[in-house]
Amino acid sequence: MLHKALLCLFPVTRITEESVMNYVEEILQAIFIGLAVANFLLSIGRALKAIELCKESLILLNHKALNIEKQLGQRINKVIYGTMFKAYCSVSDHTNALACGRKLLAIHQEYSDTVQQGTLSIALAQICEGQRMYAEAKELYERAITVMRTTGNRRQEAITYGGLGNLFEYAGEYVKAKQYYEKALAISKETDNRKGEATYYGNLGTVFSYLSESAKAKEYHEKALAINIEIGDRKGEATGYGNLGTVFRALGEYIKAKEFYQKALAISIEMGNREGEANGYGYLGTVFQSLNEYINAKEYHEKALTISMEISHRALEKAQYGNLGNVFYRLGEYVKAKEFYEKELAISIEMSDREGEAKGYGNLGTVIQYIGEHVKAKGYHETALEISREIGDKTNEATSYGNLGIVFRSLGLIYQG
Repeated sequence: MLHKALLCLFPVTRITEESVMNYVEEILQAIFIGLAVANFLLSIGRALKAIELCKESLILLNHKALNIEKQLGQRINKVIYGTMFKAYCSVSDHTNALACGRKLLAIHQEYSDTVQQGTLSIALAQICEGQRMYAEAKELYERAITVMRTTGNRRQEAITYGGLGNLFEYAGEYVKAKQYYEKALAISKETDNRKGEATYYGNLGTVFSYLSESAKAKEYHEKALAINIEIGDRKGEATGYGNLGTVFRALGEYIKAKEFYQKALAISIEMGNREGEANGYGYLGTVFQSLNEYINAKEYHEKALTISMEISHRALEKAQYGNLGNVFYRLGEYVKAKEFYEKELAISIEMSDREGEAKGYGNLGTVIQYIGEHVKAKGYHETALEISREIGDKTNEATSYGNLGIVFRSLGLIYQG
């Protein structure tokens, strides 16, 4: 190891002031060389080796013999943690990325490095958002907004508004989400950020769908699509087609929805975008379900599931288990439907997706009732109701009450609430 090799160069005897100074210089030189190599390794995709070197550099930096001034030590720490943060992000090790990022943020705060605080706060907020750590993400985005207003960085200010819009959308607070997306869109227009403009038109289109404003949803998704075509963003173009497919599916125009989903799928295949391809097959499967073409639906959901498992995308995998459960339920194959719903529920629990967990218990309750296990169905629906109340999901709470009513009727009882 780097630090052990270096320490072996210096015997414990004949220690002089000059030898100590040389010793310190050698350690610092080893750290600087290690960091340079780590950054090179990171640049060629060898992130894990880069992390090893950064850890070695930390051991050397914290060695009791290395008595350097605090400011220099913190500057070196900043480079080490900055490199490790990038490396952990590149291999999607979110837990260690957050740990490094928090230490790095503390260093920036200590030395009042405002610009770096803002940029890092956004990066950490986006990781927290992806890990469903919404409270911490919100706090980080709000801190970033304060910094961006101070520094006048309008583009990053738009990103923070967009991030907060995402959080309110996840929470089902669509009016608040809309307000933040509108702020992000306004700044994107002001700064001539066409990509940002397309993103926030798309986000607003999704929010309008949730608000049952289909005409506005269609209008905003069409604007997002037009910009992505104009700037040559093929991935954004595929997303636009997919979003429009979803709008038409909600309107019951399944043939139009199918056409848009097919366009989105074709672009994803062309680009080698496996996640987009899985989404495309999944969306087409839902259209075939709506058209009562369950054999076609099964085929497309199975394709989506295969890709989701290949790319280790647990959320997409979960969605396809649920979709296949729905298909088998519609086909009257309740035992198979139960198997897929159980897999869907298991992933929801693994991901701490409480909303998904409630829906999973509800799906299992419904299919088990058809198998004739009414008492077990009652237990599943009660669990779904309990979780829905806990997370404030009024829609699923109402569904659970309805499902329990059906179960109690089958049992010859009256549900007392």
